[in-house]
Amino acid sequence: MTDLYASIGQQLEPFAAHMAGNPLASLVAVKGMPGRAERDGGTPFSGEDGFALDKAFGRLGWGFGSQDTRVWLGILLPPASEESPRGGRSALDLRLVCEIVDPLAIVALDEPARIALIDAFGPSEGSLPTELAPGAEAQALGRRLVSVEDFEASLADEAAKQKAWAQLKRCTFPQ
Repeated sequence: MTDLYASIGQQLEPFAAHMAGNPLASLVAVKGMPGRAERDGGTPFSGEDGFALDKAFGRLGWGFGSQDTRVWLGILLPPASEESPRGGRSALDLRLVCEIVDPLAIVALDEPARIALIDAFGPSEGSLPTELAPGAEAQALGRRLVSVEDFEASLADEAAKQKAWAQLKRCTFPQ
């Protein structure tokens, strides 16, 4: 297991600055908009959203963890630029990271992440519809893809938080 962990760690090294959590995770969460913690210089998912996801994913059966012992892998997509208007990390890179990690489920936590998932696992793969609507679920290459509407922003509003929780429930741990 140590050799596998080391090998995966080496393969993910080019992306390490944009990730947090367990590289052997069965669940990957992707966001495209940095939250307050990241804007203030923190590592990806080091803020309120990471804490909330630790609790939510634990309740959904993926296992409980904390910032230091995450049972899931979080990916923060680099921002869009003139060279890459749909995001600094190409869909190919997101797809590569997901193929290395090989999760059972991938959750898009905001609109840029939803678009990146569509680009990475889009219709050319056969089963993913052109639109992975916010709040929807799809299958691609044996993985469940779930889209959640603006997860981090939802934490400030009780009604939006309940809606996000209902959307997250689409990625319960497979029995």
